[in-house]
Amino acid sequence: MKRLLLVALSFITLQVAQAQHTADIGLWGGLGTYSGDMTLVETKSSLGPGAGVFVRYNFNPRYSVRGTLMLERIKATGEFESSLWEFNKTVTDVSAMFEFNFFKYIIGSRKQTVTTYLIGGIGVSFYPYDYDPVALNSVGAYADPLGESKNLAALNMPFGFGVKFNIGERWGVGVETQFRKYFDDKLDNLDDPRANFNQTTSVLTEYTSPLHNNDWIYHLGVHVCYRFYRGGKKCPAYDNIN
Repeated sequence: MKRLLLVALSFITLQVAQAQHTADIGLWGGLGTYSGDMTLVETKSSLGPGAGVFVRYNFNPRYSVRGTLMLERIKATGEFESSLWEFNKTVTDVSAMFEFNFFKYIIGSRKQTVTTYLIGGIGVSFYPYDYDPVALNSVGAYADPLGESKNLAALNMPFGFGVKFNIGERWGVGVETQFRKYFDDKLDNLDDPRANFNQTTSVLTEYTSPLHNNDWIYHLGVHVCYRFYRGGKKCPAYDNIN
């Protein structure tokens, strides 16, 4: 009975030790590009820089949550309905994402040194919408008679994948791809551009909605992380650096 109790106590102690929470702070930098209502987008001239900072709270070696603040330049040069269209704007993004590691990973661990991972969550982007009815009419896009230029807070859904590995006792780096689906169609200043208003019947036919529109942003970047909270002392028996 005592032996069984000792085994049970040892198991519980191990689980508690492995579950100790940790936290990291990181810098993110990379390039972003756009996909939406425009066609024949010039790749080289439509890449914009992005940079950000994030805080990651690790529940255990597999599960984390991340809060990110990112500033990025989103632009594109291409066509809409065979006519030249372009835009260039600064986007500020705030997001909260869940992070899942395929392998156990702890910054500074001698055993859990590298993993691939998935991320996904919810975000809000702040950017200006430039409403220009003359330009919209010139390319054959729908111009809402009640439209106006304004600063927007657009809901989006970020998700992606990457790989990260340790470079020291408190440092880690990673390479990451992010995709951001917008629930808003104004990023490229083309708001439901194929909508049509029938003057005879006074019926407006719309083709996009918050869930169904074409605006996306794609990112490829690298990040550097520093573990500022270890959650306790090292446990040599289990190589627990938390």
